[in-house]
Amino acid sequence: MKQAGMTITYAGVDITQWMYVQMVKRDVGTNHVNTMQKVGISDGQMLQYMSRDVKTIVVTGIVMNDDLVLLRRALAAAIDADEPQQLIFGDEPDKYYLAIVDSQPTFTEGFRSGTISISFVCPDGGIAHSVAIKTFDNINDDTLSDTITVHNGGTYPVEPVITATMHADNGLIALINSQGGVLQFGNPEEADGVERKRSEVARYEGFDKEPAGAAYNTGQTNSYYYYIAAQKNVMEGSVKYADDDGSAVEPVFLSTNSYYWEGPSVHLKTTNASNGSNTGSFIAKWRYKFNSNVSALGAIEMTLDNETGVAYEVIIRANYAGKDDVDVQVFVGSTLVFQQTLNRRVFSNGRYYEAKLIKLGNTLNLQLAGIVQGGIKPSEVITRNPPLVMPPIALTSAQASIPITGTTLWFQRFENYPHPDMGVYDLDVEWLNVDYWTDLKNRFGAGDVVTIDVANRAVYVNGVPDTTLHTIGNEWSKFRFNPGDTLIQMVPSSWAQPFACEVDLKEAWL
Repeated sequence: MKQAGMTITYAGVDITQWMYVQMVKRDVGTNHVNTMQKVGISDGQMLQYMSRDVKTIVVTGIVMNDDLVLLRRALAAAIDADEPQQLIFGDEPDKYYLAIVDSQPTFTEGFRSGTISISFVCPDGGIAHSVAIKTFDNINDDTLSDTITVHNGGTYPVEPVITATMHADNGLIALINSQGGVLQFGNPEEADGVERKRSEVARYEGFDKEPAGAAYNTGQTNSYYYYIAAQKNVMEGSVKYADDDGSAVEPVFLSTNSYYWEGPSVHLKTTNASNGSNTGSFIAKWRYKFNSNVSALGAIEMTLDNETGVAYEVIIRANYAGKDDVDVQVFVGSTLVFQQTLNRRVFSNGRYYEAKLIKLGNTLNLQLAGIVQGGIKPSEVITRNPPLVMPPIALTSAQASIPITGTTLWFQRFENYPHPDMGVYDLDVEWLNVDYWTDLKNRFGAGDVVTIDVANRAVYVNGVPDTTLHTIGNEWSKFRFNPGDTLIQMVPSSWAQPFACEVDLKEAWL
């Protein structure tokens, strides 16, 4: 039967259900053991250090029961343990001692009553620990601070459990406190990512069908008139796709030409590089046919442009009546920077050619060459020697920074002369050496929870022990928080977002 008096709970079991407590010997504070040393002939001794020895708590009581044998067996089972358990006294229900039964409990039996004495030993020196956990965090009005003030309201230093929760990639969890302690997990030198370079397509078309966003008889040119403004060159007519030559765009001229240079144009928009630039290095490739003769006059203007004019332009032109001459011209803005008559034995009829314009930094290059194979996929292009190679053009800073937002193809004939059989099979405009950011896998990712158990010098990531995070030189002992306030600063990687942090502790008393 339940005995009256103080309640004592051990390992979660109320042992006073079998006894009436007469006396509890807890003593005052902890058991100090002072180590002294005699120094010379001086009086007294010098204190070397003080340590706290084990503390013994003795519970004495009486029992009254009709069946003392059953009582004795039940009480023995309740207090038998292989390691310290929580011992809680009813006069301080919010605190516990870590205790284990020491020696042989005594039980003097009489008629239907008896006297019992149980000695509990506290290996940690008899510190009284709080039953409740106090929690401190760095969440202030839904924002994350980089500091936490932890208050230990007890009279004994305590070791917390610290939990860091990542909201994004991070390579470092560092904790610095006002007691001079530092804990570091991860690598302060770890980078979030690296800058790399790549090519990016600004526009590619194979012309097996009408391109998306194609605009006709509009675009940019340096040839709005023949010699004077009254002698107009005009964009008019139409084009056809995937005709007898398969994948290509070819001109369909009007039946008569009332102007000088005249014919249809196709304008397509280009995209900026992923870093937002439209003035960087590029490569532009046009694969075309241009079958001319002594009576044919015509041209293909292949232009990179923007809303205000030509940026860079390559023109293949048959310009001389009565001669089977074909010229190549290159413009930067409105400035002609290169012109040469092609060798017709190399650049003959009945073949496909590639005009490749490359700008690297402040240098512009052109290569014109025949395509040996019939295919026009990049992997199938093999040029036949000797190609025409323009001497590198050194661009001014203004010329090198002309923006490109579109590309124009303009097929032309002159007046009502016969025109070359011409078409463009594909165009490919690519930005070169585009800086882009490659994210690296970091030590901690969004959602990772890192638990730091200071008392046991243990670290867990998402509940799994991780011994790879320990850093030599971590000052674990300085993360035993003294009574009063301790400020903790959280430091992530320099590029990372703050992480959420909680500090859990159980206060303790001497």
